Amino acid sequence: MIFDVGANEGVKTDVFLRMGARVISVDPDEFNQSVLREKFLLHRTTPKPVVIVGKALSDKSTVETMWIDGPGSSVNTLSQKWADTLKTNRDKFEHAHFGLEFARKKTVETTTLDDLIRVHGLPIFVKIDVEGYEVSVIRGLKQPVPFLSFEINLPEFRQEGLDCVRMLERLSSDGEFNYASNIERGVLGSWIGAQEFSNLLGQSPEGTIEVFWRTPLSPKETHSEMLDALQSSQS
Repeated sequence: MIFDVGANEGVKTDVFLRMGARVISVDPDEFNQSVLREKFLLHRTTPKPVVIVGKALSDKSTVETMWIDGPGSSVNTLSQKWADTLKTNRDKFEHAHFGLEFARKKTVETTTLDDLIRVHGLPIFVKIDVEGYEVSVIRGLKQPVPFLSFEINLPEFRQEGLDCVRMLERLSSDGEFNYASNIERGVLGSWIGAQEFSNLLGQSPEGTIEVFWRTPLSPKETHSEMLDALQSSQS
């Protein structure tokens, strides 16, 4: 089982299904929920093993504000900082948006990773892509999982990325990190510990990167397969 947090239109959900996984696809945007249902559940003799959770993830179950770029936009966000960053750096973000005005906002229900685990069980992998809200999502996890990934937009969210690494280290001091950039395979030659990775992240000149975390809970025989799937899902 895999949690696809920030599923958007289900590109990575589709990759995970091809791996043979059961997927919990989480997205608060009604347009994306409709696309996910059309792709995986409706008009099929046998629906795909997908559960759609129409909420955002945070560190508590409540209602929060989502800033809207457009229906189904991949940059809709619960992070006002990310919305403001995009609005003031439009030239840097040229594609896959509706103008970056964020003139609309709405309240959405939130839940936590721990609550998802209580309902659905412990996943082998949690993928998080929530446009600047990663710290709050990871703060809602109080137990280690075998694999986890999250996105960092550098340099704007470097500190938030470091905070995420520290929170994951507290969950599993033996956890190891790697990352990918520009749709490449793992950039590092080997997985490294939290302190070494923090040092690297603090100086990284990269733009958007995907950070991968694995713990002693992860079956060794799945490491290569999982990283291959993660890289495939980025393309």
